[in-house]
Amino acid sequence: MATKNFCKAPECEMHTFVLHVGLRGNHSDENIEALTAELAVLLKTQPENSRNIQQHLVGFLNVLLDRINTLVWVDKMGSSFFIIISVQDRKNMTIWALHQSLNRLRHQASKVVGHFLTNREQVSLLGLPKVLEEDVKDFIPTHGE
Repeated sequence: MATKNFCKAPECEMHTFVLHVGLRGNHSDENIEALTAELAVLLKTQPENSRNIQQHLVGFLNVLLDRINTLVWVDKMGSSFFIIISVQDRKNMTIWALHQSLNRLRHQASKVVGHFLTNREQVSLLGLPKVLEEDVKDFIPTHGE
């Protein structure tokens, strides 16, 4: 059975961004949590403007880390973003903000389940149908090493 999207306007598209921290550098858990929370809010309000995201993160990091020399590079890849953060005297940090569609009920349900899990290995313990396991895994944020 084919599904139809009856509303073709951009405001009808439901989506979210799932944040994956790749490299943590030597940044504290508290700083990474604050940064990802700020980025999540920013992506809800300005998801299309990589320049605004870059400028906002530089200002936020300068206040958070009490540093002046902070460089942020934001690369828009399709609807997703790859972000590299360089702070003087610290190791680099990388974050993926992966765009996830919520236009289907299975994606919305997967998002809800994924937010209650802390790692991808927990998905197999839920007893979900195999077709939903990968969808749920896509909505589990990662926090790097």
